[in-house]
Amino acid sequence: MKKIIAILFTLIMLAACSGTNSYSSLSDGDEVIFSGPGVTYTKNDLYKSLKVASTDAVVDDIVKNIAMTYDLDYDAIEAEAQSAIDGYIEGGYESYIIAYYGSVEAFKELYISDLLIGKLANIYVEDNFDSMTENDAPVKMQMASFKDIAEAEQCIEDMNNGTTFDTAALNNNSQSSPEAKIYTDTDSSLVYEVKEYLNSHDSLGLSDIITYTVTSTDADGQQQEDNTYYLLNVISRDVNEFKDEYVELAASSIEADTLYSYLFNKHDIQFYDQDLYELVTKEYEVLK
Repeated sequence: MKKIIAILFTLIMLAACSGTNSYSSLSDGDEVIFSGPGVTYTKNDLYKSLKVASTDAVVDDIVKNIAMTYDLDYDAIEAEAQSAIDGYIEGGYESYIIAYYGSVEAFKELYISDLLIGKLANIYVEDNFDSMTENDAPVKMQMASFKDIAEAEQCIEDMNNGTTFDTAALNNNSQSSPEAKIYTDTDSSLVYEVKEYLNSHDSLGLSDIITYTVTSTDADGQQQEDNTYYLLNVISRDVNEFKDEYVELAASSIEADTLYSYLFNKHDIQFYDQDLYELVTKEYEVLK
């Protein structure tokens, strides 16, 4: 498996050295490869065209080589990719894979690359765990929402009589699925009032009824209110109790630019060819 990951590249070095970017050149770059009417093509021309064509490939190769510095289970990663691809083929998508990616093997390598990036995103979260959790303030909880306050009140009564939160919520027409999930203070799915409640209370278990009001104007110019009533069942506020789940969730939202910038700096990636440096940083400005 490692032979798939160990892609060689000559213009980039994983080394702790000065950040100076310099031009590299071929000693016989002026040698003509071919010529025709009004045109000659030298080794330098080929060298430059290869660099232009390979910007994304170079960045991808660097990330793969960085992945090799970690103790990852490459056999498991390959098996996961193969299992997914087998599923696509069994589902009749092999012709589409070949049409879009050239071959099943090329698609497999891309799939493995994506899995590796996912693993590196998890490592990013683990490396920055304290600062990220301080910002995210994650909690594990269940949430139900109702359009009628009577339904929310009945949900509370059902729970007080021994019904589980999810059953009570669904029996009373909850508009949101009440499964246990990780929520954060940066979660766009949470309305401000819910976030405010979580930030101002540190208790576990069932919350008060939280009212979210949307005010609008009807065709006659009259204001009207539309209320949604939320109930929370807070299971845990200690992120160490659901660390693995939080890491997976946070990693899934890491921007590629953020991840690449962090990895390139952490591993002191240096470019020794000015042309390639300019091409890569034009495409990936965060790598400057």
